[in-house]
Amino acid sequence: MTPGTVGGTIRIPSQPAHELRLGEVVVLHVIKRLDAGKWAVGIAGRVYPAASDLPLEPGSTLRARVGAAGGRLVLTIVENVPDAVSAALQRAGLPTEGDTAIIARAFARSGLPILGEMIQKVKTLLSRSDMEPRRWARAAATLVDRGIDPASPGGRALLPVLGFGEKGGADPRRYRGRPLPQDAAAAREFVGSLAEDPGDHPSALQAYNHLRGRSQSWVVIPFVFASGQRRIVGTIKILFDTYKARPLALTLSTETATFHLPLHGRQRLSIYCETQEQRSAVANRLDSLRAKFHNMGLEVDDTVNDGDAFDGFSPVGEGESPPSVDTVG
Repeated sequence: MTPGTVGGTIRIPSQPAHELRLGEVVVLHVIKRLDAGKWAVGIAGRVYPAASDLPLEPGSTLRARVGAAGGRLVLTIVENVPDAVSAALQRAGLPTEGDTAIIARAFARSGLPILGEMIQKVKTLLSRSDMEPRRWARAAATLVDRGIDPASPGGRALLPVLGFGEKGGADPRRYRGRPLPQDAAAAREFVGSLAEDPGDHPSALQAYNHLRGRSQSWVVIPFVFASGQRRIVGTIKILFDTYKARPLALTLSTETATFHLPLHGRQRLSIYCETQEQRSAVANRLDSLRAKFHNMGLEVDDTVNDGDAFDGFSPVGEGESPPSVDTVG
């Protein structure tokens, strides 16, 4: 962003953004460029399609006042908000762009300090595992939050399990090196064999779920759901408040779609898909999903969001706090 953009505007369709109040000042995260003059932006953990001719920069943070004109909400930029993550990287002498910045932002969303040595370990782990940092940096950050060294054998084995069934994650056809059962009888035999000698089948995921995170405690549950010829695999992730003993958020991820639901405050389901084809398919079923959730007293977002706006655990920009810096090592 350049100084001349202060006073410029970003336009958002009013229907999906109806909870924004006219006159309030909001912090806006520029997530990505969608097309010429079109952007994905984040406000308060939600993602909106937006239009603007301003020279926006993905990753930048702005402060804007909410207004309305021509049936749309209009956000007028009042000032640029200093990017705490970029400033922290600069102070640490680390690159402010590329994979290093992606990993640092994942650390910030996990409430972790920006440790130069630890960021390099995660970068090496993702590179050796051939995992895309945009999708996997947050999972690796949750390992660090639990005190699990990303360079350890346990860290390398555990990371793919955190995205079981998702692109780049553990093979959804197998569990602990064995084929998964395909029917009820096979399932009973499979579960019985696991109980015979659990010492021969140590589970890194069990250790992960039992370790309390220093900042956030996520519980990850891989699942396989079969109905007739249909088979859906993925993970359920629950953010748990260990002090008040209550769940705070729930994320359900599969290879094609991710669903995120806060379990406190305004309970509004957000949906994310990687491709336009997937987004269109889900959008066609939103009315049915919205009716079912309405019966439970829950809301469903009007927009199916781009997968780039989700890091595997929570929406980009949600919960990101100014990071501390530690360059020791």
